Amino acid sequence: MFSDKEKRYMTRMIAEVVHVEIQKILWDLIDEQRKNDLELDYLQVFELIAMQGKQHVIHRQEVPERSVRRVFKLKYTTPINQTIWCIDSDEYQMMLFPSDY
Repeated sequence: MFSDKEKRYMTRMIAEVVHVEIQKILWDLIDEQRKNDLELDYLQVFELIAMQGKQHVIHRQEVPERSVRRVFKLKYTTPINQTIWCIDSDEYQMMLFPSDY
């Protein structure tokens, strides 16, 4: 899962609401797990929390169950409070809000 980086897309709402700096962080978190040879579920869930001027990200999946919390100091935008999904359909990868599904 999530091996073909060339076929990554996002919904129009993600493009309009989520700054590219945050988008890149989320894709990088997926790539980091691939680099570490961790098994990835087709659905990656990101809970973004704005706290004390920093972007807190809880990155989780169900199979195998895993949850990692990371904190980022953003350079080009302000932190947001959102839940974002990344789904791998085998043909392409999509970043979307749960409401876009």
